[in-house]
Amino acid sequence: MIKKLLKIFGFRDRNALVNITLDNIQNKMYEIGAHKEFVEEIMYVLENRFNKYGKKEFQEWFNGLNYRLPEEFNDEKVALKIYEKHSLLIEEQVKKLEQETKLSWEIQTEELKNINEKARKVQLVIRDRLSDIALDLLS
Repeated sequence: MIKKLLKIFGFRDRNALVNITLDNIQNKMYEIGAHKEFVEEIMYVLENRFNKYGKKEFQEWFNGLNYRLPEEFNDEKVALKIYEKHSLLIEEQVKKLEQETKLSWEIQTEELKNINEKARKVQLVIRDRLSDIALDLLS
């Protein structure tokens, strides 16, 4: 009964976090169509966080992203570099997100209006795809 109530109110089973592994995240990124170089860049950041905080804290953090951008990608210059290297992938993913949400990328990134459009697109893609992966791994 208690487990059922926790699920109804949005609390996740702690045991479900075991599915949040670097390998599973990487595999999910490939499943959404990300290219090897893009995956490597994202995984580098995630691996550093994993190594710094450990498995349990990493799993909690990744699970808690909830459509928030990992701090490591907040820097506009970092996001612009990613866009320059992976513009085709970013534009493809932005179009997919627009179709999935039925919202323009501008609306989806309203809170980021004070930065470059290319950086906003990168941050949107990273934020949404990593959060989608977290939800996927917990189901």
